[in-house]
Amino acid sequence: MPTAVMPAPVDVARVLDSLSRLGLRSFVDDEGDVGIPWRSVTVHVIFQDTRAFQLRGLWHRIADTEHLAALRQLVEDWNATRIGPKAYLTLSDAGVVRLHGEVTYPLAAGMTDDQLDSFVFTSCRLIVALMREAEETFPDPLRGSLEP
Repeated sequence: MPTAVMPAPVDVARVLDSLSRLGLRSFVDDEGDVGIPWRSVTVHVIFQDTRAFQLRGLWHRIADTEHLAALRQLVEDWNATRIGPKAYLTLSDAGVVRLHGEVTYPLAAGMTDDQLDSFVFTSCRLIVALMREAEETFPDPLRGSLEP
C-alpha cells in the first residue's frame, strides 16, 4: 500500500499497516479490534466513530480495594506530573481494581502515515512507561494468585 503523504482517514487497515511499519506485534480479536501486546500491558485501538481514536492500555495486573488508595495516589501523581497518557482506575462490582492509560487523537483532519506512526509509537511508549511505573511501585502481587 502506498504511504499517505497527505492526511487521510484513519481506519483499522491503516493502523495495522502502521504497526507493521513500526515492527510491533499485534492481533485482531473476534470483534475486529486491534490489540498490541507488551509484557505488562495490552494496548487496544479504540475508534470513536470518525471523531477520534484512542490507544488504551490495560495493566495486566489486578488489585483488591485494599490497594485502591495507593493506586489512586499513583494515578494522581502521574496525571499531575506528565502530559500523558491519561491514567485512571476502574473498579468492578466484585472489588477488582484495574489501571488504565489512554491517549486520544482527533480524526477530523485525518493523518499522514508519518503522523500515524508517530502517534502510535509515542502513545505505546507512554502507556508502557505508566505500566512500568506501576510495576516498580507495586513489585508484589496486589491480589494474590490468579490460579484457580
